[in-house]
Amino acid sequence: MNNNIQFGKLTLGGVTFELNDCEDTRLYIFDSDEYDDTITVSFDLMFRKKVFDGAEVSPYICIGEYETHKTEISELVGCTYSVESAEDSNEREDTFYIYEHEPFEKYSFTVLEVSGKMVHIRIEGTAITDGYTVPYKTADFSGNFWLRCE
Repeated sequence: MNNNIQFGKLTLGGVTFELNDCEDTRLYIFDSDEYDDTITVSFDLMFRKKVFDGAEVSPYICIGEYETHKTEISELVGCTYSVESAEDSNEREDTFYIYEHEPFEKYSFTVLEVSGKMVHIRIEGTAITDGYTVPYKTADFSGNFWLRCE
């Protein structure tokens, strides 16, 4: 594995998108505001353009801050974090962008491995892909990524 290149794929409603290795894609690690000597994580994922549901789109996933109650990134291996409703996703400001920013219907992500400055993450769930329709449209998604951490 190259410790400088981020990579992975997102499958959304049967369409596979490649992770865009750019400055806006990464896992963020910072000191917790609430718990002394622990870390908080969040991440942003940008994807290359591809046709989805008849339109060329570049999906974007933004997962807000999770208080981990861990003191080091290596302690996150095997940890899973999740949201079980669109209301919780909206409150956390977690968003999935296809045509507009929408909350997730549900998701979970697991830290699979840490290697140097790279973190291996798996995410899966159901995304709201079009919140303007009644009822709104959703699609299942899953992804597996190696991300730089800062």
